[in-house]
Amino acid sequence: MIKIALVGCGNWASKIIKEIDSNRNYILNSIVCRKKKIFKNNIQIFENIEKLVESDIYDYIYVAALPKINLEIIKLIKEKRIPLIIEKPVANSCKDLQEIKKILEDYNLIIYPNLSNYFSETFEELKQIVDKNFTKIKEITIYEGSFGPFRNDIHPIWDWGFHSVSLLYLLFSEKNFSVVNKKEVKSNNKYGRGMVTKFFFKINSNINVKIITGNLFKKKLRKLKIVLDDKNYITNDMILHKLSFNNKVIFKNNKSPISSLLMKFENGNLEVSKKLIDASYKTTVFLEKFYKC
Repeated sequence: MIKIALVGCGNWASKIIKEIDSNRNYILNSIVCRKKKIFKNNIQIFENIEKLVESDIYDYIYVAALPKINLEIIKLIKEKRIPLIIEKPVANSCKDLQEIKKILEDYNLIIYPNLSNYFSETFEELKQIVDKNFTKIKEITIYEGSFGPFRNDIHPIWDWGFHSVSLLYLLFSEKNFSVVNKKEVKSNNKYGRGMVTKFFFKINSNINVKIITGNLFKKKLRKLKIVLDDKNYITNDMILHKLSFNNKVIFKNNKSPISSLLMKFENGNLEVSKKLIDASYKTTVFLEKFYKC
């Protein structure tokens, strides 16, 4: 039984707890939570991260808190080389992510950012299709967003765009991305800041890419479409985790992305860790050109 410690106890942390509880290979045995919440009797509650790290009662740590905490925790666990899962965005700035990359390399740490599009079982299938048909790819469109969340302290691209951009860097890791143009649709509403951002660029000068992301969609949508020069097309519904060719389903997930993440994390691979941190760094560079996190 693998013992997991969780940092954070917000809405997303509640989903992670359910995923851990549903898998017989893992047990949540400790949590850092400053709120007054009721947990199972066998979960030890810590009020600060330092005391959790010192306790040594866990095998992994899963961080589901504000991104500014990620670097702090990595500094705390680097000597013990504790395997770490962190949520996106990985850091608040490229500068912090450069520091994370250096620590990872110096200490050979296993750090997996939860890039859910990558940990979806559809990713490997999609990657094979992309590699096989690369010369035929004409255009790529990604829609990713929902109605909310509406935050006053962060631009919507950090909630939604991070997944889209990191997916492209993982699919086309050795390719060139051209200069990016963007357009925005703004809306003033009672919830606060609402915006849809449209990004336009090319991959290897011949693939037209469009990303439409934000918090003003009528409903939650996460979909990728790849059009080939013979007018065939591949779609990946990243909510249902369903891959289709010309609207015919060719692959569908058996597991949730968090479940797949935990399974892959069991056999933590340093090269995978470096690849995911690198994709996160490139994504942060991409997004930070337009808005600071």
